[in-house]
Order: sequence, then structure tokens, then C-alpha cells
Amino acid sequence: MSWHSDDVSLPQPRPADRWEDDDALAADLVEALREEEVLQRVSAAATTAFGAHRGMLALREELATDLLLLTLVHDSSTAGELTGVRDRSGQPSRTLVFEGEGVGVEVEVTDGAIEGQLIPARPGRVVLRRPDGDLAAVDTDEVGYFRLEARPEGPVRLVCETTDGTCVTEWLPW
Repeated sequence: MSWHSDDVSLPQPRPADRWEDDDALAADLVEALREEEVLQRVSAAATTAFGAHRGMLALREELATDLLLLTLVHDSSTAGELTGVRDRSGQPSRTLVFEGEGVGVEVEVTDGAIEGQLIPARPGRVVLRRPDGDLAAVDTDEVGYFRLEARPEGPVRLVCETTDGTCVTEWLPW
């Protein structure tokens, strides 16, 4: 880039006689303020995006390296006809199976509770989580069995914590 005075890519000063007209001066001021407003909005958007990115990086740093996403491999509500498994209310239960690398969780969802077991069987803690926070949590027994007294609406996931690490299920609309 040239710094010579004949460089036309640089902003050129406006002729002074243009601003003798009040309307022209007002129009130039409005244009300058609009440009400043656009720059402020772009700057605010960039700051927000960088802040969100930094937040995601910080969250990733906080997560344990052995965090594993469990994938839904079976859902009785989409597997055809129910095979007669019923809870005490007479309504059919929903069976879900999540699997990951050598770990998993089997869940039965009834009208007022979520029961399940960690696979392989081991003690731990299971948290029922919504996007806006935790709904319920319970410690499992020595074989990984748990029961959560909850029947949430909307997207939820299970967070399963053991001494071997933490795994989470996919988000599901229960």
C-alpha cells in the first residue's frame, strides 16, 4: 500500500464548500453515525462470539478426558409392538438401551419413574439432566441399579458417574 497523497484508496477529505449547506452536513453526519453504529454492532457480535468460543473451550477443559457419549441402540417405542412388559399402572413401559465403548445403561421409563442399571454392573451416581439444569440424582447400588422418581417432559439425558469415568446419554424427548 502506498502512502502517497495521490493514493485514491485512502479516504479523501470532503470539500469544505460542501458543508456550507446544512442539509449536506446533516446527511454526512447521519452517514458517519450509521457507519459507527454498524461498527459497534459488528464489534459486539465478534466479542460475543469470541466469548462463547472461550466458554466452550473452558468447558471442554473442565470435562474429564474419559467423558463418553452413549448412543441409543434400542428404544422399545420404535421397535414395533410391545411384548407385554407393563408397570403396575397397566400402561406399557418404555425400554431404552444406550451403549458406548465398553459401557452402557439400560433404562425402563414408566409413568412416574425411571429405573435402570449401569452396564457393566458397578456402583455410581446417575443424574437426570435437562438443558436448564439437573432434575434428579441418585446413587446406584453395588450392581449399578438406580431408580429416579421423575417423569420429565422435554429433552433430558442421563449423566452416569462411576470411579471409571463419566458417560452421558444422547438427549431424548421423554
